[in-house]
Amino acid sequence: MNDTSIIMKLLPEFILLLGACGVLLIGVTRASLRSSITSLVTFLVLAAALGASLQAGSPEDGTYAHLGLWLTSLTYYARVLTLVIGMLLVLANWHQPASTERGEYMGLILLSLLGLLLTASANDMLILFFAIELVSIPTYVLIAMSRLDKRATEACVKYFFLGALAAAILAYGLSFLYGAAGTTLLHHADANGVSATLPAGSAMSSEALIGLLLVLGGLSFKIAAVPFHVYVADVYEGAAAPMTGLLGFVPKFAGFIALIKILAAFQWDLPSQVMWLLWILAAASMTVGNVLALLQKNVKRMLAYSSIAHTGYMLVALLVGPIAGRGPLHDGIAALLFYIAIYGAMNLGVFAVLTSFRIGEREMETLDDLGGLSRRAPIASLALAICVLSLMGLPPTAGFLGKLFVFTSAFSLSTTHAFHGPLIALAIVGVLNAAVAAAYYLRIVAAAYMGEEKEPAIASGGFPARLAFCCCSFPMLLLFAWPIGLSNQAQSATSDIVATAQHSNAQLAAVDSNIALADDAALSRILDEPSSTNPTSAKRDRNE
Repeated sequence: MNDTSIIMKLLPEFILLLGACGVLLIGVTRASLRSSITSLVTFLVLAAALGASLQAGSPEDGTYAHLGLWLTSLTYYARVLTLVIGMLLVLANWHQPASTERGEYMGLILLSLLGLLLTASANDMLILFFAIELVSIPTYVLIAMSRLDKRATEACVKYFFLGALAAAILAYGLSFLYGAAGTTLLHHADANGVSATLPAGSAMSSEALIGLLLVLGGLSFKIAAVPFHVYVADVYEGAAAPMTGLLGFVPKFAGFIALIKILAAFQWDLPSQVMWLLWILAAASMTVGNVLALLQKNVKRMLAYSSIAHTGYMLVALLVGPIAGRGPLHDGIAALLFYIAIYGAMNLGVFAVLTSFRIGEREMETLDDLGGLSRRAPIASLALAICVLSLMGLPPTAGFLGKLFVFTSAFSLSTTHAFHGPLIALAIVGVLNAAVAAAYYLRIVAAAYMGEEKEPAIASGGFPARLAFCCCSFPMLLLFAWPIGLSNQAQSATSDIVATAQHSNAQLAAVDSNIALADDAALSRILDEPSSTNPTSAKRDRNE
Protein backbone atom coordinates (compact mmCIF):
# COMPACT_ATOMS: atom_id res chain seq x y z
CA MET A 1 0.00 0.00 0.00
CA ASN A 2 1.66 3.22 -1.18
CA ASP A 3 1.52 6.58 0.59
CA THR A 4 -0.90 8.11 -1.93
CA SER A 5 -3.40 5.30 -1.44
CA ILE A 6 -3.24 5.66 2.34
CA ILE A 7 -3.89 9.40 2.07
CA MET A 8 -6.90 8.79 -0.15
CA LYS A 9 -8.28 6.23 2.30
CA LEU A 10 -7.92 8.76 5.13
CA LEU A 11 -8.77 11.88 3.12
CA PRO A 12 -11.59 13.08 5.46
CA GLU A 13 -9.27 12.85 8.46
CA PHE A 14 -6.50 14.74 6.62
CA ILE A 15 -8.96 17.45 5.61
CA LEU A 16 -10.00 17.93 9.24
CA LEU A 17 -6.36 18.01 10.40
CA LEU A 18 -5.28 20.55 7.81
CA GLY A 19 -8.48 22.53 8.35
CA ALA A 20 -7.86 22.71 12.10
CA CYS A 21 -4.32 23.99 11.49
CA GLY A 22 -5.64 26.56 9.01
CA VAL A 23 -8.33 27.79 11.39
CA LEU A 24 -5.76 28.13 14.18
CA LEU A 25 -3.59 30.23 11.87
CA ILE A 26 -6.56 32.45 11.06
CA GLY A 27 -6.88 32.96 14.79
CA VAL A 28 -3.63 34.94 14.89
CA THR A 29 -4.64 37.38 12.14
CA ARG A 30 -6.39 40.71 12.58
CA ALA A 31 -9.46 40.70 14.84
CA SER A 32 -11.81 41.82 12.08
CA LEU A 33 -10.69 38.97 9.82
CA ARG A 34 -11.01 36.39 12.59
CA SER A 35 -14.52 37.48 13.40
CA SER A 36 -15.79 37.38 9.86
CA ILE A 37 -14.44 34.20 8.32
CA THR A 38 -13.32 31.75 11.02
CA SER A 39 -16.70 30.10 11.52
CA LEU A 40 -17.33 30.03 7.77
CA VAL A 41 -13.97 28.35 7.07
CA THR A 42 -14.68 25.76 9.80
CA PHE A 43 -18.07 24.98 8.26
CA LEU A 44 -16.53 24.64 4.79
CA VAL A 45 -13.80 22.32 6.11
CA LEU A 46 -16.46 20.01 7.54
CA ALA A 47 -18.45 20.19 4.30
CA ALA A 48 -15.33 19.26 2.30
CA ALA A 49 -14.60 16.32 4.62
CA LEU A 50 -18.21 15.18 4.30
CA GLY A 51 -17.98 15.37 0.51
CA ALA A 52 -14.79 13.30 0.57
CA SER A 53 -16.47 10.70 2.80
CA LEU A 54 -19.51 10.44 0.54
CA GLN A 55 -17.28 10.23 -2.53
CA ALA A 56 -15.21 7.42 -1.03
CA GLY A 57 -18.30 5.58 0.25
CA SER A 58 -18.27 2.42 2.29
CA PRO A 59 -15.39 0.01 1.52
CA GLU A 60 -16.51 -2.08 -1.45
CA ASP A 61 -14.16 -4.94 -0.64
CA GLY A 62 -15.40 -5.16 2.93
CA THR A 63 -12.54 -3.79 4.99
CA TYR A 64 -9.15 -2.14 4.83
CA ALA A 65 -6.75 -3.05 7.64
CA HIS A 66 -3.33 -1.39 7.65
CA LEU A 67 -1.06 0.56 10.01
CA GLY A 68 -3.22 -0.04 13.07
CA LEU A 69 -6.38 1.12 11.28
CA TRP A 70 -9.42 -0.87 10.23
CA LEU A 71 -11.70 0.96 7.80
CA THR A 72 -15.11 -0.67 7.67
CA SER A 73 -18.74 0.14 7.01
CA LEU A 74 -18.88 1.33 10.64
CA THR A 75 -16.10 3.82 9.85
CA TYR A 76 -18.10 5.20 6.94
CA TYR A 77 -21.26 5.53 9.04
CA ALA A 78 -19.38 7.25 11.87
CA ARG A 79 -17.66 9.63 9.44
CA VAL A 80 -20.87 10.80 7.81
CA LEU A 81 -22.80 11.11 11.08
CA THR A 82 -19.94 12.93 12.83
CA LEU A 83 -19.45 15.43 10.02
CA VAL A 84 -23.17 16.16 9.63
CA ILE A 85 -23.62 16.75 13.36
CA GLY A 86 -20.33 18.66 13.34
CA MET A 87 -21.69 21.10 10.77
CA LEU A 88 -24.75 21.66 12.95
CA LEU A 89 -22.47 22.19 15.96
CA VAL A 90 -20.56 24.89 14.09
CA LEU A 91 -23.83 26.63 13.21
CA ALA A 92 -24.89 26.58 16.87
CA ASN A 93 -21.47 27.87 18.00
CA TRP A 94 -21.09 30.39 15.16
CA HIS A 95 -21.13 33.51 17.35
CA GLN A 96 -20.49 31.90 20.75
CA PRO A 97 -16.75 32.54 21.30
CA ALA A 98 -15.20 35.96 21.67
CA SER A 99 -13.76 37.25 18.39
CA THR A 100 -10.22 37.10 19.79
CA GLU A 101 -10.61 33.38 20.59
CA ARG A 102 -12.70 32.22 17.64
CA GLY A 103 -9.77 30.63 15.78
CA GLU A 104 -8.71 28.55 18.78
CA TYR A 105 -12.32 27.69 19.61
CA MET A 106 -13.24 26.43 16.14
CA GLY A 107 -9.89 24.71 15.70
CA LEU A 108 -10.43 22.71 18.89
CA ILE A 109 -13.89 21.67 17.69
CA LEU A 110 -12.32 20.30 14.49
CA LEU A 111 -9.66 18.43 16.49
CA SER A 112 -12.28 16.86 18.74
CA LEU A 113 -14.26 15.71 15.69
CA LEU A 114 -11.02 14.39 14.17
CA GLY A 115 -10.52 12.28 17.30
CA LEU A 116 -13.99 10.81 16.84
CA LEU A 117 -13.22 9.87 13.23
CA LEU A 118 -9.96 8.22 14.29
CA THR A 119 -11.79 6.31 17.03
CA ALA A 120 -14.03 4.83 14.35
CA SER A 121 -10.96 3.80 12.30
CA ALA A 122 -8.72 2.51 15.08
CA ASN A 123 -7.65 -1.13 15.12
CA ASP A 124 -4.79 -0.72 17.60
CA MET A 125 -5.23 -0.19 21.32
CA LEU A 126 -2.72 2.66 21.37
CA ILE A 127 -4.39 4.44 18.46
CA LEU A 128 -7.79 3.88 20.07
CA PHE A 129 -6.60 5.38 23.36
CA PHE A 130 -5.01 8.44 21.77
CA ALA A 131 -8.04 8.96 19.51
CA ILE A 132 -10.38 8.98 22.50
CA GLU A 133 -8.10 11.44 24.28
CA LEU A 134 -8.07 13.63 21.16
CA VAL A 135 -11.85 13.70 21.49
CA SER A 136 -11.71 14.64 25.17
CA ILE A 137 -8.78 17.03 25.67
CA PRO A 138 -10.12 19.82 23.39
CA THR A 139 -13.44 19.73 25.24
CA TYR A 140 -11.71 20.58 28.54
CA VAL A 141 -10.46 23.82 27.01
CA LEU A 142 -13.65 24.53 25.08
CA ILE A 143 -15.76 24.48 28.25
CA ALA A 144 -13.66 27.24 29.79
CA MET A 145 -13.58 29.25 26.55
CA SER A 146 -17.29 28.97 25.83
CA ARG A 147 -18.39 31.65 28.30
CA LEU A 148 -17.02 34.24 30.75
CA ASP A 149 -18.49 32.72 33.88
CA LYS A 150 -16.93 31.24 37.01
CA ARG A 151 -19.24 28.24 36.57
CA ALA A 152 -17.49 27.48 33.27
CA THR A 153 -14.10 27.50 35.00
CA GLU A 154 -15.41 25.21 37.75
CA ALA A 155 -16.94 22.86 35.18
CA CYS A 156 -13.66 22.77 33.24
CA VAL A 157 -11.64 21.83 36.33
CA LYS A 158 -14.07 19.09 37.39
CA TYR A 159 -14.26 17.65 33.89
CA PHE A 160 -10.48 17.73 33.45
CA PHE A 161 -9.56 15.91 36.66
CA LEU A 162 -12.28 13.29 36.32
CA GLY A 163 -11.38 12.87 32.65
CA ALA A 164 -7.73 12.34 33.58
CA LEU A 165 -8.78 9.68 36.08
CA ALA A 166 -10.92 7.94 33.45
CA ALA A 167 -8.02 8.07 30.97
CA ALA A 168 -5.72 6.43 33.52
CA ILE A 169 -8.26 3.65 34.16
CA LEU A 170 -8.71 3.12 30.42
CA ALA A 171 -4.96 2.98 29.77
CA TYR A 172 -4.48 0.53 32.63
CA GLY A 173 -7.24 -1.69 31.29
CA LEU A 174 -5.80 -1.66 27.77
CA SER A 175 -2.42 -2.72 29.19
CA PHE A 176 -4.08 -5.82 30.68
CA LEU A 177 -5.71 -6.58 27.32
CA TYR A 178 -2.31 -6.27 25.65
CA GLY A 179 -0.89 -8.74 28.14
CA ALA A 180 -3.75 -11.18 27.49
CA ALA A 181 -3.61 -10.93 23.69
CA GLY A 182 0.14 -10.49 23.20
CA THR A 183 -0.57 -7.74 20.68
CA THR A 184 -2.01 -4.25 20.64
CA LEU A 185 -4.10 -5.06 17.57
CA LEU A 186 -7.81 -5.64 18.10
CA HIS A 187 -8.21 -7.63 14.87
CA HIS A 188 -5.72 -9.48 12.66
CA ALA A 189 -5.97 -9.16 8.89
CA ASP A 190 -4.92 -12.13 6.77
CA ALA A 191 -5.88 -13.94 3.58
CA ASN A 192 -9.02 -15.30 5.25
CA GLY A 193 -10.28 -11.89 6.32
CA VAL A 194 -10.17 -10.16 9.68
CA SER A 195 -10.24 -12.13 12.93
CA ALA A 196 -10.53 -11.08 16.58
CA THR A 197 -7.44 -11.28 18.78
CA LEU A 198 -8.71 -11.21 22.37
CA PRO A 199 -9.50 -14.48 24.18
CA ALA A 200 -13.28 -14.86 24.53
CA GLY A 201 -15.77 -17.12 26.30
CA SER A 202 -14.31 -19.98 28.28
CA ALA A 203 -10.83 -19.11 26.95
CA MET A 204 -10.93 -15.66 28.57
CA SER A 205 -8.10 -15.37 31.08
CA SER A 206 -8.20 -13.46 34.35
CA GLU A 207 -5.93 -10.81 32.81
CA ALA A 208 -8.37 -10.30 29.94
CA LEU A 209 -11.32 -10.12 32.34
CA ILE A 210 -9.59 -7.53 34.54
CA GLY A 211 -8.65 -5.52 31.47
CA LEU A 212 -12.20 -5.65 30.13
CA LEU A 213 -13.66 -4.45 33.43
CA LEU A 214 -11.18 -1.57 33.64
CA VAL A 215 -11.88 -0.57 30.04
CA LEU A 216 -15.62 -0.61 30.75
CA GLY A 217 -14.98 1.66 33.73
CA GLY A 218 -12.89 4.13 31.73
CA LEU A 219 -15.35 4.28 28.83
CA SER A 220 -18.34 4.56 31.17
CA PHE A 221 -17.05 8.04 32.01
CA LYS A 222 -17.14 9.00 28.33
CA ILE A 223 -20.72 7.80 27.84
CA ALA A 224 -21.85 9.18 31.26
CA ALA A 225 -23.09 5.90 32.70
CA VAL A 226 -23.87 5.45 36.41
CA PRO A 227 -21.82 5.53 38.67
CA PHE A 228 -19.42 7.58 36.48
CA HIS A 229 -22.00 10.32 35.96
CA VAL A 230 -21.39 12.69 38.86
CA TYR A 231 -19.72 15.39 36.77
CA VAL A 232 -22.40 15.64 34.09
CA ALA A 233 -24.91 18.09 35.60
CA ASP A 234 -22.27 20.59 36.77
CA VAL A 235 -20.44 20.49 33.44
CA TYR A 236 -23.65 20.90 31.42
CA GLU A 237 -24.70 23.85 33.57
CA GLY A 238 -21.27 25.49 33.49
CA ALA A 239 -20.63 25.22 29.75
CA ALA A 240 -22.35 27.46 27.22
CA ALA A 241 -25.48 25.95 25.66
CA PRO A 242 -24.01 25.22 22.19
CA MET A 243 -20.93 23.65 23.75
CA THR A 244 -23.20 21.48 25.90
CA GLY A 245 -24.71 20.19 22.65
CA LEU A 246 -21.23 19.03 21.64
CA LEU A 247 -20.62 17.38 25.03
CA GLY A 248 -23.88 15.48 24.72
CA PHE A 249 -22.88 13.80 21.46
CA VAL A 250 -19.17 13.68 20.60
CA PRO A 251 -17.69 12.01 23.73
CA LYS A 252 -20.71 9.71 24.04
CA PHE A 253 -20.47 8.56 20.42
CA ALA A 254 -16.72 8.00 20.76
CA GLY A 255 -17.26 5.97 23.93
CA PHE A 256 -19.87 3.72 22.33
CA ILE A 257 -17.76 3.17 19.21
CA ALA A 258 -14.84 2.17 21.43
CA LEU A 259 -17.08 -0.22 23.39
CA ILE A 260 -18.30 -1.78 20.14
CA LYS A 261 -14.72 -2.29 18.97
CA ILE A 262 -13.58 -3.81 22.27
CA LEU A 263 -16.55 -6.17 22.55
CA ALA A 264 -16.16 -7.16 18.88
CA ALA A 265 -12.53 -8.06 19.65
CA PHE A 266 -13.97 -10.46 22.26
CA GLN A 267 -16.38 -11.74 19.55
CA TRP A 268 -19.21 -10.58 21.81
CA ASP A 269 -18.73 -13.78 23.81
CA LEU A 270 -18.70 -12.34 27.34
CA PRO A 271 -18.80 -14.00 30.78
CA SER A 272 -22.12 -13.82 32.59
CA GLN A 273 -20.56 -11.56 35.24
CA VAL A 274 -19.76 -8.93 32.60
CA MET A 275 -23.23 -9.25 31.09
CA TRP A 276 -24.81 -8.69 34.50
CA LEU A 277 -22.52 -5.73 35.13
CA LEU A 278 -23.66 -4.11 31.88
CA TRP A 279 -27.27 -4.95 32.81
CA ILE A 280 -26.88 -3.15 36.14
CA LEU A 281 -25.18 -0.16 34.48
CA ALA A 282 -28.04 0.13 31.98
CA ALA A 283 -30.82 -0.15 34.56
CA ALA A 284 -29.10 2.20 37.02
CA SER A 285 -28.33 4.80 34.33
CA MET A 286 -31.93 4.88 33.13
CA THR A 287 -33.42 5.06 36.60
CA VAL A 288 -30.97 7.45 38.26
CA GLY A 289 -30.93 9.79 35.26
CA ASN A 290 -34.70 10.08 35.00
CA VAL A 291 -35.33 10.38 38.75
CA LEU A 292 -32.75 13.14 39.18
CA ALA A 293 -34.06 14.96 36.11
CA LEU A 294 -37.50 15.12 37.74
CA LEU A 295 -36.03 17.25 40.53
CA GLN A 296 -34.54 19.94 38.28
CA LYS A 297 -35.79 23.38 37.26
CA ASN A 298 -32.71 24.25 35.23
CA VAL A 299 -33.24 22.93 31.69
CA LYS A 300 -29.53 22.31 31.14
CA ARG A 301 -29.25 20.20 34.30
CA MET A 302 -32.46 18.45 33.33
CA LEU A 303 -30.99 17.51 29.96
CA ALA A 304 -27.74 16.49 31.66
CA TYR A 305 -29.55 13.84 33.68
CA SER A 306 -31.60 13.01 30.59
CA SER A 307 -28.34 12.20 28.76
CA ILE A 308 -27.51 9.69 31.50
CA ALA A 309 -30.88 8.03 30.99
CA HIS A 310 -30.32 7.87 27.23
CA THR A 311 -27.00 6.18 27.89
CA GLY A 312 -28.94 3.50 29.75
CA TYR A 313 -31.24 2.99 26.76
CA MET A 314 -28.24 2.60 24.45
CA LEU A 315 -26.62 0.09 26.80
CA VAL A 316 -29.66 -2.15 26.30
CA ALA A 317 -28.83 -2.36 22.60
CA LEU A 318 -25.13 -2.85 23.34
CA LEU A 319 -26.00 -5.85 25.50
CA VAL A 320 -27.95 -7.45 22.65
CA GLY A 321 -24.99 -7.15 20.32
CA PRO A 322 -24.86 -7.73 16.56
CA ILE A 323 -27.29 -10.16 14.97
CA ALA A 324 -26.50 -11.24 11.42
CA GLY A 325 -28.81 -10.17 8.62
CA ARG A 326 -31.17 -8.15 10.83
CA GLY A 327 -32.08 -4.49 10.87
CA PRO A 328 -32.42 -2.13 13.84
CA LEU A 329 -35.60 -3.86 15.03
CA HIS A 330 -33.56 -6.99 15.83
CA ASP A 331 -29.87 -6.08 15.67
CA GLY A 332 -28.78 -4.34 18.87
CA ILE A 333 -25.79 -2.52 17.35
CA ALA A 334 -27.83 -1.29 14.37
CA ALA A 335 -30.46 -0.04 16.84
CA LEU A 336 -27.76 1.73 18.88
CA LEU A 337 -26.29 3.42 15.80
CA PHE A 338 -29.73 4.55 14.65
CA TYR A 339 -30.60 5.83 18.11
CA ILE A 340 -27.40 7.80 18.70
CA ALA A 341 -27.79 9.56 15.34
CA ILE A 342 -31.29 10.65 16.33
CA TYR A 343 -30.16 11.58 19.84
CA GLY A 344 -27.27 13.73 18.61
CA ALA A 345 -29.60 15.86 16.48
CA MET A 346 -32.55 16.24 18.84
CA ASN A 347 -30.35 16.96 21.87
CA LEU A 348 -28.40 19.61 19.96
CA GLY A 349 -31.68 21.10 18.73
CA VAL A 350 -32.79 21.93 22.28
CA PHE A 351 -29.47 23.62 23.09
CA ALA A 352 -29.54 25.51 19.79
CA VAL A 353 -32.91 27.00 20.81
CA LEU A 354 -31.47 28.02 24.20
CA THR A 355 -28.53 29.58 22.35
CA SER A 356 -30.86 31.68 20.20
CA PHE A 357 -32.21 33.74 23.14
CA ARG A 358 -30.87 35.53 26.18
CA ILE A 359 -32.50 36.81 29.34
CA GLY A 360 -30.80 40.11 29.95
CA GLU A 361 -27.07 39.38 30.03
CA ARG A 362 -27.36 35.68 30.80
CA GLU A 363 -28.29 32.53 28.91
CA MET A 364 -31.82 31.17 28.74
CA GLU A 365 -31.60 28.02 30.84
CA THR A 366 -34.43 27.70 33.40
CA LEU A 367 -38.07 26.75 33.01
CA ASP A 368 -39.08 30.29 34.03
CA ASP A 369 -36.88 31.69 31.26
CA LEU A 370 -38.89 29.71 28.70
CA GLY A 371 -42.17 31.30 29.80
CA GLY A 372 -44.02 32.98 26.94
CA LEU A 373 -41.51 31.84 24.30
CA SER A 374 -44.26 30.52 22.01
CA ARG A 375 -45.79 33.99 21.71
CA ARG A 376 -42.50 35.73 21.10
CA ALA A 377 -40.86 33.10 18.83
CA PRO A 378 -43.38 30.52 17.51
CA ILE A 379 -40.96 28.77 15.13
CA ALA A 380 -38.30 28.36 17.82
CA SER A 381 -40.93 27.07 20.25
CA LEU A 382 -42.16 24.55 17.68
CA ALA A 383 -38.60 23.36 17.06
CA LEU A 384 -38.06 23.07 20.82
CA ALA A 385 -41.26 21.06 21.23
CA ILE A 386 -40.35 18.68 18.39
CA CYS A 387 -36.87 18.02 19.81
CA VAL A 388 -38.14 17.58 23.38
CA LEU A 389 -40.98 15.27 22.33
CA SER A 390 -38.50 13.29 20.26
CA LEU A 391 -36.25 12.93 23.31
CA MET A 392 -39.33 11.70 25.15
CA GLY A 393 -40.02 9.17 22.38
CA LEU A 394 -43.46 10.38 21.37
CA PRO A 395 -44.76 9.75 17.84
CA PRO A 396 -44.69 11.15 15.20
CA THR A 397 -41.02 11.88 15.94
CA ALA A 398 -37.92 9.86 15.14
CA GLY A 399 -37.20 9.49 18.86
CA PHE A 400 -40.15 7.10 19.06
CA LEU A 401 -38.58 4.85 16.42
CA GLY A 402 -35.21 5.03 18.18
CA LYS A 403 -36.65 3.77 21.45
CA LEU A 404 -38.76 1.20 19.59
CA PHE A 405 -35.70 -0.23 17.85
CA VAL A 406 -33.65 -0.34 21.06
CA PHE A 407 -36.31 -2.04 23.17
CA THR A 408 -37.52 -4.50 20.53
CA SER A 409 -33.94 -5.60 19.83
CA ALA A 410 -33.91 -7.00 23.39
CA PHE A 411 -36.50 -9.58 22.28
CA SER A 412 -34.31 -10.86 19.43
CA LEU A 413 -32.18 -13.31 21.38
CA SER A 414 -32.98 -16.98 21.08
CA THR A 415 -35.06 -18.40 23.94
CA THR A 416 -32.12 -20.73 24.62
CA HIS A 417 -29.82 -17.78 25.26
CA ALA A 418 -28.87 -17.44 28.93
CA PHE A 419 -29.67 -13.71 28.89
CA HIS A 420 -32.98 -13.90 27.05
CA GLY A 421 -35.07 -13.31 30.19
CA PRO A 422 -32.89 -10.61 31.80
CA LEU A 423 -32.81 -8.58 28.58
CA ILE A 424 -36.59 -8.68 28.28
CA ALA A 425 -36.78 -7.50 31.89
CA LEU A 426 -34.31 -4.72 31.08
CA ALA A 427 -36.44 -3.64 28.12
CA ILE A 428 -39.45 -3.42 30.44
CA VAL A 429 -37.41 -1.29 32.86
CA GLY A 430 -36.54 0.93 29.91
CA VAL A 431 -40.17 1.36 28.87
CA LEU A 432 -41.16 2.27 32.43
CA ASN A 433 -38.32 4.79 32.59
CA ALA A 434 -39.39 6.32 29.29
CA ALA A 435 -42.84 6.84 30.81
CA VAL A 436 -41.30 8.51 33.89
CA ALA A 437 -39.20 10.77 31.66
CA ALA A 438 -42.35 12.16 30.04
CA ALA A 439 -43.05 14.12 33.24
CA TYR A 440 -40.01 16.40 32.97
CA TYR A 441 -39.97 16.60 29.18
CA LEU A 442 -43.55 17.82 29.15
CA ARG A 443 -42.63 20.47 31.74
CA ILE A 444 -40.25 22.01 29.19
CA VAL A 445 -42.92 22.14 26.49
CA ALA A 446 -45.51 23.43 28.95
CA ALA A 447 -43.17 26.20 30.10
CA ALA A 448 -42.71 27.42 26.51
CA TYR A 449 -46.40 27.27 25.56
CA MET A 450 -48.26 27.87 28.82
CA GLY A 451 -45.79 29.69 31.09
CA GLU A 452 -45.93 33.39 31.80
CA GLU A 453 -43.14 35.62 30.57
CA LYS A 454 -41.29 37.03 33.59
CA GLU A 455 -38.41 38.62 31.70
CA PRO A 456 -38.39 39.28 27.94
CA ALA A 457 -36.25 36.93 25.88
CA ILE A 458 -33.81 38.74 23.59
CA ALA A 459 -32.78 37.12 20.31
CA SER A 460 -29.12 36.13 20.09
CA GLY A 461 -26.96 33.69 18.17
CA GLY A 462 -27.98 35.12 14.83
CA PHE A 463 -29.22 33.27 11.75
CA PRO A 464 -26.77 30.32 12.08
CA ALA A 465 -28.22 29.28 15.47
CA ARG A 466 -31.76 29.46 14.07
CA LEU A 467 -30.74 27.40 11.08
CA ALA A 468 -29.17 24.87 13.45
CA PHE A 469 -32.33 24.25 15.47
CA CYS A 470 -34.42 24.04 12.30
CA CYS A 471 -32.05 21.46 10.79
CA CYS A 472 -32.11 19.48 14.05
CA SER A 473 -35.84 19.52 14.70
CA PHE A 474 -37.88 19.27 11.53
CA PRO A 475 -35.96 16.25 10.13
CA MET A 476 -37.20 14.38 13.24
CA LEU A 477 -40.65 14.38 11.64
CA LEU A 478 -39.24 13.36 8.26
CA LEU A 479 -37.26 10.47 9.75
CA PHE A 480 -40.39 9.19 11.46
CA ALA A 481 -42.19 9.09 8.11
CA TRP A 482 -39.19 7.76 6.16
CA PRO A 483 -36.63 6.05 8.42
CA ILE A 484 -35.50 3.51 5.84
CA GLY A 485 -32.47 5.45 4.65
CA LEU A 486 -30.92 5.86 8.10
CA SER A 487 -31.94 2.38 9.27
CA ASN A 488 -30.36 0.76 6.19
CA GLN A 489 -27.13 2.64 6.81
CA ALA A 490 -27.17 1.58 10.47
CA GLN A 491 -27.74 -2.04 9.42
CA SER A 492 -24.93 -2.03 6.86
CA ALA A 493 -22.58 -0.47 9.43
CA THR A 494 -22.78 -3.67 11.49
CA SER A 495 -21.85 -6.09 8.70
CA ASP A 496 -18.13 -6.20 9.48
CA ILE A 497 -18.80 -6.42 13.22
CA VAL A 498 -20.96 -9.48 12.65
CA ALA A 499 -18.18 -11.09 10.62
CA THR A 500 -15.82 -10.92 13.60
CA ALA A 501 -18.38 -12.16 16.12
CA GLN A 502 -18.97 -15.60 14.67
CA HIS A 503 -18.91 -17.25 18.08
CA SER A 504 -21.15 -14.73 19.80
CA ASN A 505 -23.98 -16.19 21.84
CA ALA A 506 -25.96 -13.09 20.91
CA GLN A 507 -26.06 -14.00 17.23
CA LEU A 508 -29.19 -15.66 15.90
CA ALA A 509 -27.12 -16.60 12.89
CA ALA A 510 -24.91 -18.75 15.09
CA VAL A 511 -27.97 -20.51 16.48
CA ASP A 512 -29.32 -21.11 12.98
CA SER A 513 -25.95 -22.45 11.88
CA ASN A 514 -25.85 -24.92 14.76
CA ILE A 515 -29.27 -26.20 13.79
CA ALA A 516 -28.21 -26.53 10.15
CA LEU A 517 -25.14 -28.58 11.12
CA ALA A 518 -27.01 -30.89 13.49
CA ASP A 519 -27.29 -34.53 12.57
CA ASP A 520 -30.19 -35.63 10.37
CA ALA A 521 -32.08 -37.33 13.17
CA ALA A 522 -32.05 -34.26 15.41
CA LEU A 523 -33.01 -31.98 12.52
CA SER A 524 -35.84 -34.30 11.57
CA ARG A 525 -37.09 -34.32 15.14
CA ILE A 526 -37.03 -30.50 15.29
CA LEU A 527 -39.04 -30.18 12.08
CA ASP A 528 -41.40 -33.11 12.55
CA GLU A 529 -42.62 -32.38 16.06
CA PRO A 530 -45.04 -29.63 14.96
CA SER A 531 -46.21 -31.67 11.96
CA SER A 532 -47.70 -34.38 14.17
CA THR A 533 -50.30 -31.94 15.37
CA ASN A 534 -50.58 -29.38 12.59
CA PRO A 535 -48.99 -29.95 9.15
CA THR A 536 -49.82 -26.42 8.03
CA SER A 537 -48.01 -25.00 11.03
CA ALA A 538 -44.97 -27.17 10.32
CA LYS A 539 -44.82 -25.96 6.73
CA ARG A 540 -45.07 -22.35 7.85
CA ASP A 541 -42.27 -22.89 10.39
CA ARG A 542 -40.00 -24.33 7.68
CA ASN A 543 -40.67 -21.37 5.41
CA GLU A 544 -39.88 -18.96 8.24
